[in-house]
Amino acid sequence: MTIRSRRWGSSAAALALTAATTVAAVTVGATSAPADTGAACSAAYTIGWQTPSDSPPDFGVTVTVTNNASYPITGWTISWNYTAGQSIIAGSPYSATVTQNGTTVTATPGGSYNATLAPAASTTWGFHATYNGTSNPVPTVTCSGPSQGSASATLSGPLTPLGVNTASWDTNFVDPAISTYLNNSHTGLIRYPGGSWADEYFWQTNTAKGQTQPVNFAQYSSQVDSISGGQKFVTVNYGQDTAASAGAWAKQAATTAGQNVSLWEIANENYGSWETDNHTGAHTAAAYASNGLAYMQAIKSADPKAQVCYDYAMDGGLAPGSGVTDFQNWNSTILQADAANIDCADVHWYPINGVPTESVQSIMELIDNIPAAAAEVKSALTTYDPKAYFVVGETNMSQTANEWNEEPVGALFSAANALEWLANGAQSVDWWDVHNYGTPTADFGMFSSASSGEPAMDTPYAPYYGYALASKLAVSGAKVSTLNVSTPNIYGYSSSQPGGSYSVLLANADPSNAYTVSTSSLGITSNSETEYVYSAANPTIAQSTFTGGTLSIPAESVVVLTNGTGISPSTSPSPSPSASPSHSASASPSASASASPSASASPSHSASASPSASPSASATGSSAGCTVSWSLVNSWGGGFQLGFTVTDSGTAATTGWTVGWSWPGSQTVSQIWNATDTQTGAAVSAVNMSYNGALSPGGSTTFGLNGNGATPASLPNLSCTAH
Repeated sequence: MTIRSRRWGSSAAALALTAATTVAAVTVGATSAPADTGAACSAAYTIGWQTPSDSPPDFGVTVTVTNNASYPITGWTISWNYTAGQSIIAGSPYSATVTQNGTTVTATPGGSYNATLAPAASTTWGFHATYNGTSNPVPTVTCSGPSQGSASATLSGPLTPLGVNTASWDTNFVDPAISTYLNNSHTGLIRYPGGSWADEYFWQTNTAKGQTQPVNFAQYSSQVDSISGGQKFVTVNYGQDTAASAGAWAKQAATTAGQNVSLWEIANENYGSWETDNHTGAHTAAAYASNGLAYMQAIKSADPKAQVCYDYAMDGGLAPGSGVTDFQNWNSTILQADAANIDCADVHWYPINGVPTESVQSIMELIDNIPAAAAEVKSALTTYDPKAYFVVGETNMSQTANEWNEEPVGALFSAANALEWLANGAQSVDWWDVHNYGTPTADFGMFSSASSGEPAMDTPYAPYYGYALASKLAVSGAKVSTLNVSTPNIYGYSSSQPGGSYSVLLANADPSNAYTVSTSSLGITSNSETEYVYSAANPTIAQSTFTGGTLSIPAESVVVLTNGTGISPSTSPSPSPSASPSHSASASPSASASASPSASASPSHSASASPSASPSASATGSSAGCTVSWSLVNSWGGGFQLGFTVTDSGTAATTGWTVGWSWPGSQTVSQIWNATDTQTGAAVSAVNMSYNGALSPGGSTTFGLNGNGATPASLPNLSCTAH
């Protein structure tokens, strides 16, 4: 069999397309963000005034933060060291949370209004400080974007969190071994009939390019149903077939036992010139919005419960292997036109374009682009279709078959990639693909195809082991979080699961060195856990019982501890010290900085763009220093969005806060931002993040959430406790 590109998949009848011809419209040449630093940003520190004659001498500073990246950033951290004894005056910082420990100063956003910055956008904040009256040098200021350890999401949606792509041409998809392997790795959302092949596939005749296909819809359905938790994700032929045919497919699936479809999608990557599209205005947003609507409506008419995805266009600056020119226009045009019929966005994530020349470490560093990519997806959906969710329907390290997929780093990448996306809000992450019929140096299947010298048919490749390990954390109903592990080259994730079990996964991207971390730093409180290890030295999964307080992570490996107890460090209160100068603030001259500005027009990516009038309530916490108010921002069938404002109502600064309430019914939190949450029964507790816990008297901060269930008219037992 010949080698085929990812966009077509593989088939004995497929055209022998090369990678070069399939990515002509992709934005290329972007570099990845370095590990643990996220998006690129810069900061300018300006002394606006200084008065040596004051007692003590004082001065005013403004700091302007600018996003230098080609994509939005959803947070920033500014830091510097004073060298001449300067000291920030307590209570003076505005529009930022500023702390000083000795000579070191750190600042984070004042709230959601200035945490999110679009490309080239800036925000300004400032403070007053004292100095010795003679020497006041401008410090060297550094700016870093969002880092690992800041994302968290509850896997509360109806989709299986992990999935994989297959195709009508994959004869061996129906092998019994595949069902067994996918069962064992809890990989259940199976996308069919195969990438670009979907826009060539006629389901009623089971043909593509005039040839009968090895796996028809009934056979695919039967194999998916043999997988525990198996679900069907079907891409309809928008390129050549008709809306009526799509509707007929949906009707058959809804009325035939064993053929129910969990997710439908209109076309595969229709924004790309490599796709088949016989419509007038092919590959344009306007044509897809107009013609695609008929497909959506036909499917929903045939099955009112059907969930329909559209082709999301990815930012090429974040994923050169799947980027789309003018991606913003594609997404906004389609979402504005068809939001009423769009339930989800299908995101394709290939961070490398072409055959990778990267190292193990630089391949893993690509994971750091995911928070920014997820932020862009959520921003587009929040702006135009707040009810919609997103899935990662295709992903691999590159859109071109390559040897790295078959090497141990394939396991590290697939595990971290899946958990990073899930922690950042994806409902499911589908690997490309089950089989690819490649070679020992050019494949990106999850299993061998026994072609061109490859191992025996259905032999698992490294990405399968990565998914098997990720599945220990990616459990429906679990809260998956990124872990901020300070050890270099370690990518960490945690999972708080229904029933109280706590698990962690650590991937070591260093191919030469092992590392050790304390289990307490990972939030583990139990004395014994089940340990799973996959490493380059032993590329299979070894299971054992782990005891002790120090965990070893071998070179180039994935280690999982599960069946333990604990709580992610990112979900527990983490008070940060406030500045504590030895003097009180003096009166500032008329040339000083103005009072704190009002919120800007760049809200958090998760907030609704246009809140409507809504009920609100407020309550005073059990300690006198904290109050909270809430409002209904938006609602839709089966879901809602709430906003909260926490205010320091006391006379002393807070170092942290906890907001509690009870749901009036069976509601649950599906997503939260600017806070972390814990729910037990109807009781919910929301705790500040590290950057918004410190509040000066009268100061406030905000957080928000999306919820599942009936829109609440009240929040019983609403309270706020200051720390």
